[in-house]
Amino acid sequence: MHRVPILIVALIGGLLCLSGGAEAFGQDDSEPVRAVGMLNVTETSPGVLQAARSDVTGPGQAKTDGPLSSVGLELAVLYHQFRATGSAGVQALRNASSGPRMKAADGDRRRGAGRTHSPISPDGQFVTIEAVASENASRLLADLRGLGFEDGATAGNVVSGRLPISSIKEAASLSSLRGAMPSYARTYAGSVGSEADTAHATDQVRQETGLNGSGQKICALSDTYNQNETARTSASEDVESGDLPGEENPEGRTTPVDVLQDGGSDGSDEGRAMLQLIHDIAPGAALGYHTAFGGLAAFASGIRELADPSRGNCDVIVDDIRYNTEPFYQDGPVSNAVDDVVNDGVPYFSSAGNDGQNSYEAPFRNSGESGVISESSVAHDFDPSDSSTDLRQNITIQPDGTFQIFSFQWTDPSAQVEGSAGPDTDIDIALVDDNDNVEVESSSDNIANGVPVESLEYTNETGSAVTLRLVVEKAAGPDPDEIKYVYTGPDFSVKEYDTLGPTIYGHPVAEGAMAVAAAPFYNTERYNPNSDPAALEFFSSKGGIPILFDQNGSPLINPQEREKPEVTGTDWIDNTFFGTDIRDDFFDGVDGDPHPNFFGTSAAAPNVAAIGALILQARPGLSPAEVYTRLEDNSEDVTSRLNRNGEFVSIGAGRDPWSGHGFVQALQAVPQPIVTDVQTTSTPSSGEVNLTWSVSDDANIESYEVEQRYFNDTFETVATPDGPPVTLDSLGLGVFTFRVQWERSDGTQGTSTSVADTLGLRGLTSEVVAEDEKGRRTVSFSWDVPPGTGGFTYQLERQSGDSGPFVKMGTTEGTSIRAERQVPGTY
Repeated sequence: MHRVPILIVALIGGLLCLSGGAEAFGQDDSEPVRAVGMLNVTETSPGVLQAARSDVTGPGQAKTDGPLSSVGLELAVLYHQFRATGSAGVQALRNASSGPRMKAADGDRRRGAGRTHSPISPDGQFVTIEAVASENASRLLADLRGLGFEDGATAGNVVSGRLPISSIKEAASLSSLRGAMPSYARTYAGSVGSEADTAHATDQVRQETGLNGSGQKICALSDTYNQNETARTSASEDVESGDLPGEENPEGRTTPVDVLQDGGSDGSDEGRAMLQLIHDIAPGAALGYHTAFGGLAAFASGIRELADPSRGNCDVIVDDIRYNTEPFYQDGPVSNAVDDVVNDGVPYFSSAGNDGQNSYEAPFRNSGESGVISESSVAHDFDPSDSSTDLRQNITIQPDGTFQIFSFQWTDPSAQVEGSAGPDTDIDIALVDDNDNVEVESSSDNIANGVPVESLEYTNETGSAVTLRLVVEKAAGPDPDEIKYVYTGPDFSVKEYDTLGPTIYGHPVAEGAMAVAAAPFYNTERYNPNSDPAALEFFSSKGGIPILFDQNGSPLINPQEREKPEVTGTDWIDNTFFGTDIRDDFFDGVDGDPHPNFFGTSAAAPNVAAIGALILQARPGLSPAEVYTRLEDNSEDVTSRLNRNGEFVSIGAGRDPWSGHGFVQALQAVPQPIVTDVQTTSTPSSGEVNLTWSVSDDANIESYEVEQRYFNDTFETVATPDGPPVTLDSLGLGVFTFRVQWERSDGTQGTSTSVADTLGLRGLTSEVVAEDEKGRRTVSFSWDVPPGTGGFTYQLERQSGDSGPFVKMGTTEGTSIRAERQVPGTY
């Protein structure tokens, strides 16, 4: 912490202006930089770093003169590392930049921070980028494909995909490219029967209403579905154990998961864990999946594909991913995709995030003093007082700890949004030591690339605690109204000016999305009588970041304060492979099983999404807003949460920016089905089945169709009655399944739960009709079948005495058969 009286600040600032000090982008004569943005560069040579910096700055040292200025320093380092050492050298950078090293042990207060996904491919050949088009995104995509670009997608003004690292310099020279940066994404997880099923009482919903998600398709977006070779189970094993649907599912849930696109080989299969949680609550629902990785445009494209009736045809969608470049103060490309599918009638659920209130925010206070990263920049004053100035924010990182600023932004619009010009201010950030040597820097030319975002990460590998200083410097443009960053990582502490701001940003803030907070199952009423109804996780993200700009980048006259999150779901849920098992002795053995527990808002969101599907099954035709209203109005107020120190603190009564409307109560949120209590009474002698059902008082049903399925054939309409009861006759022998479809006066349609009945053989008789000289007998067997039976072949078998195998005696297509030369006995 360096404090300087205001008067001296003004004098120093004036002297610097008079002297016309030379700009020094970076620090060639100081200790080498340990990281550029979120890329650990300790495995690079000084020559690689120097070449990368020279190609960004050019001879003018102004961040805009070099041949790689449009792609920034991180991509420039990757390019020169690849040139110098090939893919093996890039792999070394990837391994060194593994993201925050989350602790797995119970009690680690930062365990919910999530996992940052590297944009570098495991083979060291490709990097996933977010590219901003100078004019036309489709043209930029075509130009990049000419350079070997893979998995390309567009959304708004953004092109996302995998660029060969060897082609970075060629990409930087494209006239269709305004700017590009690595694409960083985070999941919001911490790392069988479902505790959420009990905590939300969805087990009672299924038991009391018969609803199980049938007729609905619930789809998830995350990292991967079935790519993690080190996971303790595979997708096929999850099907065989009944934890996912598929052909080998022992419960008869044979419709396989519809995987539109899986992620790469470096994923954790978090998406499969999300689908397991959904299957526990809504086992009758069909499931679908699309990776959210591959960049913003790929994510937005995946959302639209899942909702497309000709592709995913999903009724409910949920995700748990956030990208660092998603705008804080404006609806970005992913938010727009969410709103599009919601407007088409598909409810969308998203994890609120695991960042708690890990955010610094303040007006940009122009100190008038030169920066450290560049002498021509002006430093931000962290000290809010009028009496002194402080240009550093102290942050202490313990050994092996990591401090990550996943997203640093300010009040400017983003050119990622089609029609938006982008920022008019360029800001750089860095972590420096006591001697102002830069340890980590993030210094993109934000005006040039169109994206007001910086990110950085530092992992302490020194073996002892290190205190570094964050500096924030304005390189160009007007002072922004506010600067803000969201931070994460294990084993660090922000020693001063920790303003504890809101952290929900990006597409969970979309007007059409339902953002879901998290409460651990062991702090819900069903498991802990002292929690009524639940106590919030310490890491569950706080809402409150306003939307300040429209789609054209113009300031809104009335900023939008969207109430986020909307509701709370439960986490720490059992599954077959993902997460960390809670200790058997924790909380009096509340989780004594050996299954791993999936925690974080990544687990809470799919649980609430599954409840949303049960609502839609009960009331087909409800709009997303109506589904959300049922969840919100039937949530119970959460009034306490854990803080960082493990203490319960009050968050007040009523809707709040921590838990939203409260903890979802499925028994109240899920209405009784319109058509319920479908029952059959069969009469085999006549081949009849009588079908009855009940109808809710407000049904307003105009027409019914009774559908019948014979064995495993498809359903066919067999009657169109005005109402119950219905008698179906001459059905014949077999297993029949019935269901009722209906249409209301407002045009909405629905289908009841199914009920099965069996019409079998009856009246099996035998008669001895002849006997030979050895006492062997000819026996005639006959039986009755229901009217309408035809097309069957019958096989007669016998068993000697009370045990032993059955032995075939003969076959027939009729209803009688003779068995000759039968030895007398008991059969």
